Amino acid sequence: MTTAVEATLDWVTDVNDAPFDSRPARNPFRTRAWAAAWQRQATERILAHRHATVTDHSTGVRETIDFLLVHGNGSPYWTSQETDAGVDPVWPGPVLWAGSPHAEYGGAGTATTAMTKTLLDAGHELARELGACALALPGLDPAQAERVAAVRGPVLDLATDVAFTRQLGEDHDMWWAGMPASHRREARRQWRRGTEAGLVLQVHHGPTSRPMLDAFHLLAERTAGRHGSPLYGADMLHQLADVPGTVLLAACNEVDLVGGVYGWLHDGCLYLWASGIDYNHRLAPRTYTWLMGEAALWAIDHGATSIDAGRWNCQAKIRLGYQPTILRTAVRLTSPDPGTAQRLQSLSDRLGMRALPFTGAHNRW
Repeated sequence: MTTAVEATLDWVTDVNDAPFDSRPARNPFRTRAWAAAWQRQATERILAHRHATVTDHSTGVRETIDFLLVHGNGSPYWTSQETDAGVDPVWPGPVLWAGSPHAEYGGAGTATTAMTKTLLDAGHELARELGACALALPGLDPAQAERVAAVRGPVLDLATDVAFTRQLGEDHDMWWAGMPASHRREARRQWRRGTEAGLVLQVHHGPTSRPMLDAFHLLAERTAGRHGSPLYGADMLHQLADVPGTVLLAACNEVDLVGGVYGWLHDGCLYLWASGIDYNHRLAPRTYTWLMGEAALWAIDHGATSIDAGRWNCQAKIRLGYQPTILRTAVRLTSPDPGTAQRLQSLSDRLGMRALPFTGAHNRW
C-alpha cells in the first residue's frame, strides 16, 4: 500500500526562480520583493542564502521560505535582544534563520502541520550541512508557534518579541477615540502643539525616498542606540525601498529633518518598521507623538484600516491604544547542547520580565 506524500519541499537557487505562493503575502516581510532586497543588504552578516518552496498537496497551499545562514553575532536585531535581556551572546556558532529576525513577522512554510514538519526536517538537515549550530524560526504568531510546537522533535519554543497593532477607525476622530481616556487628551495636545510649532509631514514613496534615507538612517541609529543597541544599516533602508508600498513619513521643520518613520502600506495596513528622532532638536519632545498621530491619519486617508507600530517601546504604544501580540522564536539545535538551550531560555525569560507590565499575566510568555 502506497501512502500519499502530504507535503514536499523543492530547492531553488534564487528567490525569483521560485513559483509564486498560492496566497497573497499576509505582510510585506513575506513578499518576494522583501526577500530579494534582503539578499542585497550587508548589515546583517549573511554567509549563505538558500530558498525553498514547500507545498501541501492535500490543500494546495504553497509558500516560499528564505533560509539565511548568519554569523552567530551577525544579526543586529538579535544582538539588540541580547542587549535588552542583559545576557551575553547566546549562539556558539552560525545560525540558519528561516527568515531574518529583522523582519517583524516570519512563519513562512508553517501554514499547515504537514508543511511545518517538512520545513523543520529540511531546515534542520540544511543547518547541519552548512555547519550551523541551530535552525531558528523567528517572528511566529501564536497559531504558527503552536503548529511548530506540535511537530515531534526537540524544538525550543521561546517568546522573544512583542508587536503592537490597532484598528484605525473610519475617520480621524475614531483614531483618537481608540486611545485610553487617561492618555487621549495629552496625545492630542502634543499632536496639535507639534503642528502649531511648525512640524510638517513630508511623504516619500519607494525609490523616491532614497535622497532622504541617509539622513533618516542617522536618526534611526541614534534612536536605537538610546534604547539599546544599533539596529539598522543605511544599506537595509536603500535596498528595501524597492519593496512595493515603501513609505518614509518625515517630520520636518523648515529645512530640518526632526524625525521619521519608515515602513510599508500593505494590504490595508500601515507597517511602521523603523523610527528615528533628532533628540537635539528643540521640537524633539513633541515629535514622536506628533509623528505617530500623523502616520495614522495619513494611513486612514490612504485607505488603510489598521496600523502595525512594530515591536517593543511598549509603554508609548499602549498609551496610543495599540494592543500587544507576543511573537515567538522556535529553535531546533543541530546537536544536543544544554548550555545553549539554557542561555536561550534565560534570554526569553528576561525579555518576558520586561514585557509583563504591558502584556498581562494572562498572556502566555
